[in-house]
Amino acid sequence: MCGCRLSGSASGDAPRLTARSCAPWRIVVVAIGCAALSEAARAEKWTTSASVGATETYNHSSGAGQSGGDGFVTSLTAGAGINGEGARLKLRANVSGTELFYAGQGQGDTFAPSVNLAANLEAIERFFFVDAFAVVTQTFISPFGAQPSNLATPSNNRYTAQTYDISPYIQGVIAPNTSYSLRDDNIWTRSSTFGDSSAKPPGTYGNNLTGQTSSSVGLWSWSLDYNRQYYENGITGGASTLQVARGIVSYKVDPQVSLSLRGGYEYDKFSQAPTQQGSFYGAGLSWRPAERTSVDGFWEHHFYGSEYSAQLTHRLPNVALSASASQGLSNFPQLAFQIPGGVPLAQLLDAAFRTRIPDPAERAQAVAQFLAQSGLPPVLPSSLNFYTTQTTLQQTESLSAVWVGALNSIGFTVFRTKSESIVGTLPGLPDALQFAANSTQTGCAVNFSHRLSGFTNLVAGVGYTRTAPNGGDDSGNNARTSNVNTFVGLSTQFTPKTSGSVGLSYFVADIAGTNGNSSTVSAYASISHTF
Repeated sequence: MCGCRLSGSASGDAPRLTARSCAPWRIVVVAIGCAALSEAARAEKWTTSASVGATETYNHSSGAGQSGGDGFVTSLTAGAGINGEGARLKLRANVSGTELFYAGQGQGDTFAPSVNLAANLEAIERFFFVDAFAVVTQTFISPFGAQPSNLATPSNNRYTAQTYDISPYIQGVIAPNTSYSLRDDNIWTRSSTFGDSSAKPPGTYGNNLTGQTSSSVGLWSWSLDYNRQYYENGITGGASTLQVARGIVSYKVDPQVSLSLRGGYEYDKFSQAPTQQGSFYGAGLSWRPAERTSVDGFWEHHFYGSEYSAQLTHRLPNVALSASASQGLSNFPQLAFQIPGGVPLAQLLDAAFRTRIPDPAERAQAVAQFLAQSGLPPVLPSSLNFYTTQTTLQQTESLSAVWVGALNSIGFTVFRTKSESIVGTLPGLPDALQFAANSTQTGCAVNFSHRLSGFTNLVAGVGYTRTAPNGGDDSGNNARTSNVNTFVGLSTQFTPKTSGSVGLSYFVADIAGTNGNSSTVSAYASISHTF
């Protein structure tokens, strides 16, 4: 198996892009669509939904960079979804669009599309599968720019990001305790300007080829894997290929603890930089001290330093906690499906509800109902995932928690992400698209919901992020940015399918070099209906 743009060998250098080479994947997409229609026609577990909504916002802006003045913004939204599972196809798709009409503020009317699609096709029973994903959303060009959480607040730092993935793979069993898999991920990113934005990232392509075999016998287990990552950043001469062969041997010390040794060889070819190659080594740990607590992690020594990942999860009947720390190489296609970045509150709620609702389907329904009734935002903010021309070394730490009470619920997160370019930047690219490659983002956020009645909730939240260049004194480099987003409002359900909200929000951005900060106070009222 090979990527749709691979004209060279799996071992080697950069594949070349041709229009013809992508044609097979168009056939795959059409095949998935035809299979979806066929399955939907004869399967019983398919559901569809549709919704409409309207929001009226009044913005009062002040400070540096606010030349457009005050004004109203009317937002009209329509969406549709399909969710189901047939004999060979699983599909989850939600598509919506929002038209924003600006009165004043120096901002032209604009359109905000949103797509979230995930499909899995079992092309050959128990052997050959195809995953397909598509995400379209609005995000920010640079962490050093303004980042208002509300689309109705104008920002020339915003653009529309598109990410598409086609991943054929095979998997099977070659012995009673031995399995194998071979997967080929092909990721394309595209972008378009939003509103009055003047810059956008170029289109990119990433290919991730992974082969693995693993076995488990008694207290021992082992795995062998090969991974090749190819990244073409959309700029002439900007391509890199990273290859890693790794072996892992694990031993279960007792039912709660498993230890592992890791090692292998890597061959990394970066654009406009010397090739790096050599062996690496490391160790891992998996610990289950209690039914509701888990600890997993590994550490490896590479030419660029340490690569590691550690996760801690703990849950109580009304509380869920998740902490993580990691460091490793990353590129833009790897991060693109996480744009703009955030902690899905549904994942934490799922863990908090697990003791009371063991059945996964019932628990998912309870989580969706809770989010709809509480008025809490579905995502807690985190560090911004942004375009970089090169492979970067990224270090991330985060702590997130949710507490669900009889009347009050709270979601909380704190995070830090440090990005470092391991090779130089490429010429001819706007500063906004390459300056952030060596920066550190820190921040925190908390969202709160209080049930006033069976249908009405008071909701409030505040989020803070700060971005500074690496290397010490950011004031000396005249580059740092702070963003604050806060809101308070009331949300209510008029009928089981109709809901509304009113509230106030406040956004302030303090950007070095702009002679002070800029702020926007917004009053909003919205209504939505689901069919």
